[in-house]
Amino acid sequence: MAKVVRKAGAGSAIVVVDLVNDFVTGVFGNGRAVRTAERTAEFLQKVGNTLPLIFTMDTHLENDPEFAVWGRHCVAGTEGSMLAKVLSSFEGHRITKRHFDSFYDSDLDGVLRANGISRIFLSGISTDICVLHTAAGAFFRNYGISVISDLCSSIAEENHNIGLENMRKNYGARIITAEDALSEIL
Repeated sequence: MAKVVRKAGAGSAIVVVDLVNDFVTGVFGNGRAVRTAERTAEFLQKVGNTLPLIFTMDTHLENDPEFAVWGRHCVAGTEGSMLAKVLSSFEGHRITKRHFDSFYDSDLDGVLRANGISRIFLSGISTDICVLHTAAGAFFRNYGISVISDLCSSIAEENHNIGLENMRKNYGARIITAEDALSEIL
């Protein structure tokens, strides 16, 4: 049977979660994260300006309570909170956030609604933490969610698949590949 391809159009956007220096090459960085950032750059190069692009960037105040759990990271004004170098040349909205959920206490929902967005292609780091919680935030705000699985990674690799399954099961997210997303976008 032929695969049904839904074409993305008006009403869709790409949301890239937390591909910031501390999560790619810094305190939580690892080879998987570097590859995720590089693959994301390749994907975005192919997509061009086809859809609105939004980067969310984990950014914390000094002495943020989250540091008690995760340690100091992504402090506002530091290189660690900036978009990973491989992505820094891409145009798009840059939204700072202080919580796992990119929607909570940020401008993300307002930017999406102002642009008439009802469906998001979601990717980033960490699949089982910030991407998962952002999917929850999208679900509770009635956005359609497609998670680009090969443009996501987790600090611990075994948590990647758990995060994907949680998004599929709990938030109705479609789990797709970058190739699938390209066929829908282009």
